[in-house]
Amino acid sequence: MLEASHPLARRFEAAVAAVEARWEELNLRPRRLDRRELSAYRGRAAEMGWRFAADFPGGLRRLDVIVTAAFPSTPARIALVDRPPFLTWPHVEKDGVLCLFPDTTTTSVDEPYDGVAALLKEAFAMVGAAIRGELDGDFRTEFLTYWHHAERGDRNVLSLLDPGPPSRRVRVWQGVNQTIVAESDEQLRTWLQNAAPKVAASKIKSLSGAFVWLDRVPTPAEYPSSANDVYALAERNGSTDLLDELAREALPHTFVPFGALAEAGPALATAVVNRLAVVRGRAPLSAGFRPSAVPEHVVRARLFGGERCDRHSVERIDPAWIHGRDRDERVPKLRGATVAVLGCGSVGAPVAHALARAGVGKLVLVDKQVLKSANVGRHSLGVESIDDPKAPALARQIRAALPHVEVLHHVAEAQELLLRADDPLAEVDLIVSVTGDWPAESLLDEWHAAQGRRMPIVYGWTEPHAAAGHAIAISAPGDSLRAGLDAYGTPHLVAARWAQDPRRYEPACGAAFDPYGPVELGFVTSMVAQAALDALLGKIRSGTHRIWLARRAAVEAAGGAWSDELRDIAPNALEGATIFERRWGRSARILAA
Repeated sequence: MLEASHPLARRFEAAVAAVEARWEELNLRPRRLDRRELSAYRGRAAEMGWRFAADFPGGLRRLDVIVTAAFPSTPARIALVDRPPFLTWPHVEKDGVLCLFPDTTTTSVDEPYDGVAALLKEAFAMVGAAIRGELDGDFRTEFLTYWHHAERGDRNVLSLLDPGPPSRRVRVWQGVNQTIVAESDEQLRTWLQNAAPKVAASKIKSLSGAFVWLDRVPTPAEYPSSANDVYALAERNGSTDLLDELAREALPHTFVPFGALAEAGPALATAVVNRLAVVRGRAPLSAGFRPSAVPEHVVRARLFGGERCDRHSVERIDPAWIHGRDRDERVPKLRGATVAVLGCGSVGAPVAHALARAGVGKLVLVDKQVLKSANVGRHSLGVESIDDPKAPALARQIRAALPHVEVLHHVAEAQELLLRADDPLAEVDLIVSVTGDWPAESLLDEWHAAQGRRMPIVYGWTEPHAAAGHAIAISAPGDSLRAGLDAYGTPHLVAARWAQDPRRYEPACGAAFDPYGPVELGFVTSMVAQAALDALLGKIRSGTHRIWLARRAAVEAAGGAWSDELRDIAPNALEGATIFERRWGRSARILAA
């Protein structure tokens, strides 16, 4: 607790005094909790509390109001002292604290009593409804929370499964700290090789498991406590054949992940049946029989008997969940798409990351350069990658972060790939070119025309000081990159002009760079990535030119000013901090602000 003279401590004392004064006016005199009573709420930083006794159906029940030293900024909590065993009623945590409102709910910091009164009113209503049995359905609605509370074991289970019917055999890999459940060995190996490339292939050995799809979400009374309960759960859902098959394999651990459709979507959990340990050379599963001649019904009865089972929560890591929590309708299309990113520098690297996180299933990264220390401050790669080729280093980084994404790389210039007979870019769904290299992009433009503009290409670049960023989408035969550039690759439209050369130089041959930092650059890379997504999803017209303008004050502070061309086509955007669209070309006008 802060010193009593501290302003925040005085604020707390004033809030407490205001609440108690209001209770006094209402002739309510709850008793302050002593330190022993407050200790019942360990981990909640309870600084002070009061106890009420109130009439409920069936008799008196005590409620505690507890507050932390951050009260009234942090709302009070209400706890039910006289309560049934844990998980009998929903919304009652193990220490009796009631979950009355979502964590994001706020209360007035100026009227602390009003917040406490609202919580008490909700608590009375909730406890009354629980006594009447009106809240039991919430156990199913919020299944994942209650299953987590009922966990038995510390295994971290990650699921790559498609969370839906039918019940089926699955594959399980057990690492030191994680257990991965997958649809197939191939899916499992690919994910692990991306997530943990240092794990030797010889260590990636999987076991069989059984994914059981339930016809309804279980309540706490139905959570399996024994191996026999696991079998009964499968039996009620017509899946005992899967468990019988696993029993014949005599696995050390029989994993039974199960799923059901809750109100807000699929919910997954896992039960684990552990094979009985051999004691003094005696194997309980085969006792009384030769190991090779134990009847199947005996093995099943012994494995799925009364021994306690483990219960574990499941973290979904399948693409539909990672990319949008099952709610992003774009994900199926993006998952089937292949995008080539030409240039893995300070623009290309964050664009590649953004596309992978948006749900693109396959990336092809192309860059011949290595990462230098001067690039680290505005690049997603760090000092550990200095002097490494950018393309493979970025590929490793993305695969480690999102192991379900396929990432290929070429340590090569874009021209090299375009001139190869096998045409490695011909079958991609989109190309994002952020090389800032006119020779490469002029050749790419001609290659694109020869391809009949079959796939869209998004070109992106940044002006000095990130005063402006550009994204151009080309996908139709009548459009071309050359339409907006001169023979030297200089755009006809430049957003900012500079009184002095804005480039900076290093003490080395040909070492010049455009000055800008990662914060300013972020607006540009987001715009380029959005244009790429729109092109993949058919939401951007060919020949569209999107321009990000930085704040005018920032441009002027860096020694620049908006060009006459920009003033002519976008007079309403000159304060900056905005994106507008135009048709790509020498004299094209603005389309939308």
